[in-house]
Amino acid sequence: MNIKFLGTADSGGIPSHNCTCSICSTYRKAEIVNLATCGYLECENGEIILLDAGIENISTLFDGKKIKAILLTHFHADHCLGLLRLRYSQDEMDCYHPKSDGFLNLFKFTKSINYIQNSPFEPIYINEFIFYPIPLKHSINTTGYLITNKNKTIAYLTDCAGIEKESMDFLLSKKIDTCYLDACLAPNYDNGNHLNYEQATVLLDKIGAKNSSLIHASHYTLEYIKQNNISLKYGYENPTS
Repeated sequence: MNIKFLGTADSGGIPSHNCTCSICSTYRKAEIVNLATCGYLECENGEIILLDAGIENISTLFDGKKIKAILLTHFHADHCLGLLRLRYSQDEMDCYHPKSDGFLNLFKFTKSINYIQNSPFEPIYINEFIFYPIPLKHSINTTGYLITNKNKTIAYLTDCAGIEKESMDFLLSKKIDTCYLDACLAPNYDNGNHLNYEQATVLLDKIGAKNSSLIHASHYTLEYIKQNNISLKYGYENPTS
């Protein structure tokens, strides 16, 4: 059981439009694109479970594949934009999400998507997986997910400015194989909605997963790391597909 990432960047993506920083320039020259953080799991029966759906053409990327469910962390555009097209699917699918007023008219015109509000720490059973919603500190109501099957436990914790005690205690009660944690920012910039890589490193040390990776990087952060020749304890995850 592994999360395959379609993107691991922040909402601006890399390269960012018309940015000439060394990171965006390198990506552009190599014809590499890192889109907003979004991943998926492939079930034993071939069905797909999405972890966020912020990539606009996600319905095209999975055309011909059965999408069983979507586990949404929150309703910011870079995590749910793909639902605007995906709702026109000929297949019905469930979308689990934290308490929210939604995004644009998704709740009004649900079409093929059945929206189900999750409950913190209450298990969601989908095929061979169990998902536990983990409340995270962010600008809107947000939940990460602890994902388990018979072989592995993964924590997917994107878009977060901190982890409250109840959520941390829950994470510490589990033996986590792999943890992915938001580290959007550089230490010289704080918008109150995301962690920087130093703050994320402290939290990853505390969680103590066997393997840990940073996600949701901005090009500003990667540029800061490069310019200052910084060596990270935990590296940034790159897309795997």
